[in-house]
Amino acid sequence: MRLADELRELLEKEERWEIIYNKINGEYVLDLCDGVKDECEQGGVLGPLIQKIYQARSRIAERLNVDPALDVDFNLLVEGIEEYGRVCGKLMYHYGYQDGSGAK
Repeated sequence: MRLADELRELLEKEERWEIIYNKINGEYVLDLCDGVKDECEQGGVLGPLIQKIYQARSRIAERLNVDPALDVDFNLLVEGIEEYGRVCGKLMYHYGYQDGSGAK
């Protein structure tokens, strides 16, 4: 499958907000949206924050003597926070699109 076909297929499956969200979060290597970059890299806005979150998660798991991958409540907490951010991103995109003001 050619790259153009892969991009077209991807765009048909996902809404634009989700493509942008995934790109910002480092899930896509390809440049799908002009001006949107992977912000999870160490040089990105989210990179240092992700590192702090991961370190705090590891310290808490160690203090509680739990394996974060196996503890149901620990997983629910972490995954809930991730889903919360994803839903907020979607809502901000849609409200911004509806607003049409080109907010900066």
